[in-house]
Formats: sequence, structure tokens, C-alpha cells
Amino acid sequence: MPEFILLVRYLSIILSLSIIKTNFMKIRNLLMFLFCIGTAFTSFAQTSDAEAEAIINLLGVQKKEAVAKLVPVSGKDSVAFWKLYEEYHQKSLTTGKNRIKLYEQTANAYGNMTPKMADSLAMQYFSNRFAQEKSLEEYYKKIKAATNAVIAFEFYQAEVYLLTQIRASIMQQIPTYGQFQTIIKNR
Repeated sequence: MPEFILLVRYLSIILSLSIIKTNFMKIRNLLMFLFCIGTAFTSFAQTSDAEAEAIINLLGVQKKEAVAKLVPVSGKDSVAFWKLYEEYHQKSLTTGKNRIKLYEQTANAYGNMTPKMADSLAMQYFSNRFAQEKSLEEYYKKIKAATNAVIAFEFYQAEVYLLTQIRASIMQQIPTYGQFQTIIKNR
């Protein structure tokens, strides 16, 4: 059964990739859809590192396409920018996989939340976000040095926009702990 769910999810993602190529305006909805799929399957099975990496890699391809539209670079700046962007993407894989695992831990904790567990989850979210922000700042500086401040700023804006959309779409799909408790009590 989990293999079937993964197959359906990956087929949906592949289908979604073709949608991006034909209509950039739908990228926000597609990114939300992908992360909804990525988080929804956690109720069926534990996410392996390979599954988390596959999700992050597929999302990375889509993000790269979106960034290409949001950060218009050409000539020598293009070569330098995309080399650094690929480095940034590779470095952010770990942070992304950890974020997926953290969403899974959060979902699993809802059934038996304790103050200690809640504090631990919050600290892990802070740490994950800090690592992501630190990486953004590091690559902003590298891109600025290799190209110019305008391109670096466009990179920063594009990444923040996409990361914000992804986070918002996930959080819209996951009830808060208080909402979850209300749902349980009303059953």
C-alpha cells in the first residue's frame, strides 16, 4: 500500500512539473500542492531519507524554474549566478529534509503532546529556520560578490517568496495543536 501511495504522489508531481512549464502563474498553487502531498503521506507511513530527498529534489527543480523567471540574469552573470544557486540548492537539501522530518514529528506528536515535546518541536523549528536564513544570507553575499547587489537581492526576494509560499501552504493544511484538540473533543 505505501508503494502505491508513493507512486500516485510521484506521478502527481511529475504531472505537476509539466503544468509549470506551460503556465508560470500556477507555480504557487503547484508548490502548495506538492507540499500538501509531501506532508499528507506522513499519515500513511514514516518518511525515509530517500523519500524526503526525492521530494526536496523535485521541489528544487520547480524552484529553479521559478527562480529563472524571477531572477533574470544573462551573460557572465548567468554562469556565476547559476553555479552559486546550485551550490545553495545542494546545501539547502539537508535543511529541507530536516524540515519535512520536523513536520512529520509534529504530526506524530499531536496524539500525545507534552510541554517538553512542544518546547522541543518549537526549538527545532527555530533552529531549522535559522539555518535556512543563515544560508540565504551566505549565498546573498556570494552572489553579490560574483555578480552584483541587484541580482543578489532578486535571488533573496525569490527565495523568500517561494519559501514563504511553501510554508504558508503547509501550515494551511496542518491544524494548530489547539484546533486539533478541538476536533478530537468534538468527535
